[in-house]
Amino acid sequence: MEPHHYTATAPTPQEVVARIDQKALRLSALLREIDNHPIELDAELRDRLDDVLEMLACRIAATRALLHRPSLELQGAGSAA
Repeated sequence: MEPHHYTATAPTPQEVVARIDQKALRLSALLREIDNHPIELDAELRDRLDDVLEMLACRIAATRALLHRPSLELQGAGSAA
């Protein structure tokens, strides 16, 4: 896994989506390489990899949807309970 680099300012939603897209493209290239040079995989491992790819696709779709959603205003966040 890549180390996280924190800066003084938080990344914008567009930057987050761009990073996720970049990682998805790298993963896609790796999968294309595997397709071009097939290797024998255990059925359980193949199923687990499919699950990971499905979760990644869901995360990308959810992140893109949040990016295009209007910001939510938190009402009453400053009031005492």
